[in-house]
Amino acid sequence: MTAARKSLLILSAAALLWAPLGGCRQSPTEKITLAGGSLAGAWSAISEGVANALRREMPDEAITNEVGLDGANAALVDSGRVQLGMIHSAMVRLALAGEYPYSKRLENLRGISRIYPDSAFHFLVTEKTGLTSLEQIKQKKYPLRISVIYRGSLMEIASNTTLEAYGITYEDIESWGGRVYFRALAPSMELMKDGRLDAISISVQFPETNMSEASLTQGFRLLPLSEEAIAYVNQKLGTYKSKIPAGTYRFANTDIPTFSDVCILIANAGMKEEQAYRVARALFQNLDYLHTVHKALARLNAADMPRLDLPLHPGAARFYRETGAP
Repeated sequence: MTAARKSLLILSAAALLWAPLGGCRQSPTEKITLAGGSLAGAWSAISEGVANALRREMPDEAITNEVGLDGANAALVDSGRVQLGMIHSAMVRLALAGEYPYSKRLENLRGISRIYPDSAFHFLVTEKTGLTSLEQIKQKKYPLRISVIYRGSLMEIASNTTLEAYGITYEDIESWGGRVYFRALAPSMELMKDGRLDAISISVQFPETNMSEASLTQGFRLLPLSEEAIAYVNQKLGTYKSKIPAGTYRFANTDIPTFSDVCILIANAGMKEEQAYRVARALFQNLDYLHTVHKALARLNAADMPRLDLPLHPGAARFYRETGAP
């Protein structure tokens, strides 16, 4: 079975899992369902904060925050099974183009608001590997045991594209005696603690709590990306050049060049204009509250809310015009 086929099955299974019971769809005026992140992850807390902001300003609506996954959320929103979804901007770009992990173009996605910037790519290795650069992986044909997080997520796609920029494939890694895992961050950190994993590559806001805590008892390095690799990934995924500042982690005392993406809130194109207007207004009116929900939201501001790489929902666009947002 091809990787694309496996990813399609994962997305399809997720969409079925989160479909309303009995396949019945409730009117958006009666219920708004937001697909967020996995249980206990950062997105779970962030999406619940977003849902609470909506509840504060839309008491006549039944606002539900449900478990979701970055890539699958686009399929859920496009199909109308949920009305809102959190997702990385790069994944929307792939969904609109019908590129991996999507088997066709998803045409029913519209933007509501930016949620947070700087979801930065981390290439974390243990000190025991002796690796100080990504180039060395190919030069040494290093038998790397690496977790690239969920298949078909931005984390996995960013990992694959970064390795590709250095002329490395998953097949190469396995031919050198390594192994590629597709596991969530928490179990990946456990594997690393047990000495069964050498590296984790993930796009996440920083400082990432699991990494910070694990560094109290383990030795890590963050590998910097070359200018050429960053440019390659940005051209492919629509991400942008960034850095993880020195001192963000105890094991990184210099700036780490990398790339980042933004997390955004999307809606189904069929959402009523007035409802989308109210969603955007609710977020705008609760910015101070959202800043307290999670550190990733601390920099969300009114000017950045409509700055998205996909068409805004007409209702959200009308709200931003009225507020004078650029």
